[in-house]
Amino acid sequence: MRDSQKAEIVRISEAVARSMFGQAAMYWGIDREVHARLPETIRRHAEGLLPPLAQAAVADATPDLAEAQASVELALRDTLRASAAEAVESTSARLLPDLAERAVRAATPDVESLRAKLVSAATPEVAEAVREQTAQTVAGAVQEATAEVRSTLAEQLRRTVLPDLAREAVTKATPDPEELREHLLHEATAALSGKIEKAVAEVARQAKPDLVERVSAVAVARVRSAVQAAAEKELAKYSPTVVSVVLPQGKPIELAEDTHAVLPEVLVALHARCHVLLVGPAGTGKSMLAKHAAQALGLQFQALSLGPTTPMSKVFGYYDANGHYHDTPFRRAFEHGGVMLLDELDNGHPGLLAELNQALALGVCAFADRMVTAHADFRLVATGNTYGTGGDRQYVGRQTLDSATLDRFVVLDVPIDEGLEERVALRHAPSHPDAVEELVASIRELRATALAKKLPVILSPRASIDGAKLLEAGATVEQVMQWRVIRGLSDAHRAALGLD
Repeated sequence: MRDSQKAEIVRISEAVARSMFGQAAMYWGIDREVHARLPETIRRHAEGLLPPLAQAAVADATPDLAEAQASVELALRDTLRASAAEAVESTSARLLPDLAERAVRAATPDVESLRAKLVSAATPEVAEAVREQTAQTVAGAVQEATAEVRSTLAEQLRRTVLPDLAREAVTKATPDPEELREHLLHEATAALSGKIEKAVAEVARQAKPDLVERVSAVAVARVRSAVQAAAEKELAKYSPTVVSVVLPQGKPIELAEDTHAVLPEVLVALHARCHVLLVGPAGTGKSMLAKHAAQALGLQFQALSLGPTTPMSKVFGYYDANGHYHDTPFRRAFEHGGVMLLDELDNGHPGLLAELNQALALGVCAFADRMVTAHADFRLVATGNTYGTGGDRQYVGRQTLDSATLDRFVVLDVPIDEGLEERVALRHAPSHPDAVEELVASIRELRATALAKKLPVILSPRASIDGAKLLEAGATVEQVMQWRVIRGLSDAHRAALGLD
């Protein structure tokens, strides 16, 4: 390195050292000055800050007199309220009974003094005017009372007496309709005679004797005649139809139940040992006809409903895995006698029905265990909604039956028996006969409209009977129509039936 460069470096180093020493001396002087003046500075700041801080601390530690006074007053008020409630309650318990007794005595008038005032107020002139007015109006009152008695008793007969008597008579199942009618009329007349006499006696008590004599025995006889006519009219609605059939070489058959008008024809066909096919709309009582026929003939009743998937084993029996044979209702009726109901025949599988042809034609059937010959009292009744020619607009799922199967039946039509429909409906709602008649009339009107317009709408007697049960349970006619009659109808059908 050259000498000039070394001298330059020394010079720079000396300048830096002098600058650093000078700054260090300055910092040392400042530090000494700060340490010398710091206590005085702290003292001055403390003197300026401590008085406000002390004053604030004293203020925070000193309670507010207004707040303390309010707190004390609130505590005193709560204490006084509690003690005042106890004082009022104890004072009321001691004073109120006496005050109430005095108030009641003050408000209760003296009966004797009140009677005396009323008697003295009724002058002889007022009493005479009352007697004259009574004499002028009693005759009209007696006539009106007689008419009111007639209408009231007839209505009471129709609503209360007759339904009760009719239900009692139906329960006893009296086979003689004339005896039943005479019994009910006698009971109804006896029950109402006392009410008629009591009503007339009440009129007599309020009227003058000479005016009461004008209500003669002729008026009472007219009332009884009207009551008897109403009784006979209403009785026809509740009395069961007694079916009486005299079969050749047999005793007369009587069945005192609500039966369909076709039952005599069914009994004649079964007595001839013919198999019967009952065809009619849904809800006309075809299945019940078979049961009534079994009761009338004194035979056991068996029933089986058929469908497209009904297996052979349900008709002819089967062996289980343990080798035990299980019989069927058809087997029991065929072997031991009885009326066998094959319900919904046109809904059964044609193959299953073809297996029955031998049993129906020859009286011999091959069951799962062995061949069995038909009992002498075996009768078969089948039901269907169609004549076995397939589905129609109402019963779209019905099967087409083989002609050989249909040829083995006597076919009887089972239309809707409207008289039976109304009698059964009234018997299920004896407390609401007017509502039942209104409901049945509405259903019949809709049924006639659907039939005239060929609508695929079913309005069977079941709707009337179920509706009557709902009426007796407390439903209204409008609710029954919505729930049971017109539920599920399309807008087009509602419009066609005039329901919109």
